[in-house]
Amino acid sequence: MRLNQITAPATDLEASIAFYELLGLRLIVKSPHYARFELPHGEATFSLHVVEGEVARENAPQLYFECSDVDFEVRRLKLAGVYEAWLRDPAGNAICIFNAGDNRRYPPWRIDPPPPAKNMHLVIRDGAYWAVVKNDGGAEAWRALQDRYRDYKASLGPFDLFSLLALLEADWPDLFIAHQEKIRSFAAGVERELEI
Repeated sequence: MRLNQITAPATDLEASIAFYELLGLRLIVKSPHYARFELPHGEATFSLHVVEGEVARENAPQLYFECSDVDFEVRRLKLAGVYEAWLRDPAGNAICIFNAGDNRRYPPWRIDPPPPAKNMHLVIRDGAYWAVVKNDGGAEAWRALQDRYRDYKASLGPFDLFSLLALLEADWPDLFIAHQEKIRSFAAGVERELEI
């Protein structure tokens, strides 16, 4: 599963569109009551929907947009008339502009530990089973995998757990649905090989 979009309320659609374009989002859909943007990086989108009345400021959702150089982005926004790294859009939605670095996906408070280094390989075999193998040989691991499996056709990797699951979900959804939980357990365990 991937995040498709977040939709925030807007009271003045034109002002909100101008604000988010200033942040660097690209407008891709516009109607009298709705606007949708692409972000400069990644697949997720962001949209606005016009609402009647005030937008809640207390206990409202907070929007986080990540950038690689927060200082530069703050300076750029100050020059454009925005003066805070924490700010609100025209409807009052709270926004934080920040740089999470490695904590983006694996903050210290995450409930499951980060997967090991990119050492998971998908071995495509001629037989009824494929395999997921932990091998620290990097991109050259295919040589050892070819020697290990007599029915070896190809191998893909190295991947971390989430990249491997994303590949399976996109290219082999039946395998993903049937084996995702086993692959998650395998990644956290000490075993070096899993047939799927």
